[in-house]
Amino acid sequence: MRNPRPKQLYNLRTNEVKHLRRGDTRHMAERPEGISRRRVLQYLLGVVVAAIAARIGYGILTHRRDAAVLPEEPPDTAGLSEERATPGPSEGTELADLILLNGKIHTVDPADSVVDAVAIKGGKIIATGSSSALEQLRGPATMQMDLKGKTVTPGFVDSHLHLHYYGKQFQDTFIDIRYPAVKTREDLLEKVTEKVATTRPGDWIAGNQGFVCSDPPDRWALDELAPNHPVFLLHASGQYAVVNSRALSLAGITKDTPNPYSAVIGKDASTGEPTGFLYHYPAIDLVRPLVPGYGVVTEEEQKGFIRTGAAKCFEAGYTSVQDVIIATPQHVKLYIDLAEEGNLPLNVFMLLYVQSREDARAKLDLADHLKGEHYHFAGWKLAVDGGGAAGTILMYDQSVSISRNSYPYHAQDTLNEMVSMFHQQGYQVAFHAVGDRAVDMALDAIEYAMTKDPRPNPRHRLEHVIFSTAEALARIKKLGVIVSTSPQWISMFGAQYEGANEVQMERFMPLKEMLDQGISLAFGCDVPATPLLEPKWALIGATTRWTIDRKPVGAEQCISMREAVRAHTMGSAYAAFEEHSRGSIEPGKLADMVVWSHDLYTAPIDELLTMKPEVTIVEGTVVFKAHDSALQMPA
Repeated sequence: MRNPRPKQLYNLRTNEVKHLRRGDTRHMAERPEGISRRRVLQYLLGVVVAAIAARIGYGILTHRRDAAVLPEEPPDTAGLSEERATPGPSEGTELADLILLNGKIHTVDPADSVVDAVAIKGGKIIATGSSSALEQLRGPATMQMDLKGKTVTPGFVDSHLHLHYYGKQFQDTFIDIRYPAVKTREDLLEKVTEKVATTRPGDWIAGNQGFVCSDPPDRWALDELAPNHPVFLLHASGQYAVVNSRALSLAGITKDTPNPYSAVIGKDASTGEPTGFLYHYPAIDLVRPLVPGYGVVTEEEQKGFIRTGAAKCFEAGYTSVQDVIIATPQHVKLYIDLAEEGNLPLNVFMLLYVQSREDARAKLDLADHLKGEHYHFAGWKLAVDGGGAAGTILMYDQSVSISRNSYPYHAQDTLNEMVSMFHQQGYQVAFHAVGDRAVDMALDAIEYAMTKDPRPNPRHRLEHVIFSTAEALARIKKLGVIVSTSPQWISMFGAQYEGANEVQMERFMPLKEMLDQGISLAFGCDVPATPLLEPKWALIGATTRWTIDRKPVGAEQCISMREAVRAHTMGSAYAAFEEHSRGSIEPGKLADMVVWSHDLYTAPIDELLTMKPEVTIVEGTVVFKAHDSALQMPA
């Protein structure tokens, strides 16, 4: 008998997001700590707060120090042997579907064990150990992959990757203005000029996300190049866009147009005329929905964006992603529809963006926790500040260039109220918080909500945390807040952040200090806001603290490769309440793994720069193989 119609995440009248079937446990949300919307108060009365954070030991090259990515106590590692198999509950009887053997498999388990074989059945790991020890699990139908000494890690979990939006960037309709195709203002102007020559007058000229140059053209400079075309160019950060006069006219933006809530329409100080610069999403979205490829797309095209993004993730070594700023409820629907069609190839953890208090109330009233195969809608995203290129990083010292245009996106009372609403209903809340003042505002809101409605282990998150005070880190630890950040920004944008002063640069992404304090740390690449997708750039940034020209930035905050890999696997899994199902190579967990071209734990920097995945495996299935890999597929 067929299941009844899915429950609506949003009201039918809004024509938004259909979902969960009542009584269908396959799709029931596994809510954090088992919380139900209608039973929150009952649940809270019956639970004792018992989360105890412990420091985990990691090896750093030739010495060890204590650091924590996850608040859990590692077992005694004395006497560990790589020859010991660790089969699942049916030891000696359950035959594997697939065995990877003769490799160097970094399990990222609590002991950081290294083994040379792993056995898989039904998409899950059933044993790890030596190739000889796992021979007992090989049967007539068991396939094998000889790793030939290659290094294997758990599949990387990205804590901040906009999958749908990233996949959108590869449309032919866009000018490719991403780094390295466009590095300078001159490159950008040349790309626009070339596109004008082949585009019918009146049609849009738009770039993908986006340019990285610090001196982009304004409205009038674009008018000179494209007087007969509307132009829309988005900065790589996504924090601002620049448009020409035709685009402003089509959007109805004039000198009298007021700023949208939490956003700014750039205007000339003397004339009041719009300059073409639009700061923050609500201002950008006065124009963006009009642009083919951005707002003017079909549902099938959007599903294609997700599939494109997933394929690129597999090629990079990601097996699970967290899309922490889904723009609209319709995009939530896209993910879940694809999953229910069996066409969402990797797991996607979703947080929906909320623009204002009114927006929060409307969405929360009609939302619910949703979880099914390969998807999990678990909460909400709020922005507190912006980005360095736009000058909208909210710092206590606003005299520095990265804070020159900054302002709080919400009043503190408004932020407190929104977070409290979400927290009380058992949701996770993530904050875009880059500057030290923005971090403190987010922490104030979290503390307000947790004091008003105590509940254990909500795992609220701060995204980015590029600048923070020592006092803020102590509060982050005390409140159990997760820091989800992008160390590749050290390499890509470290020079830009030197626009801060010397004192502030001493607080620039203090990763070592975070780990020393036992803060839960997760890594994510933040594409398309970051030009480069591959997780190796996070590893390089975290372990070397080098800018792209190999200039060190805060070298005392380097962490070890072992710590960096753990943050990008188990740390990111923990951020999504998934540490029991992914993030390490252990019996009972999903068989998500990556075979690498180099040993990332021992490779010198020049080899890390060229390192890439040779094979990516999701739930025991090979989803990517490099064309130049000599490895033979399972047979």
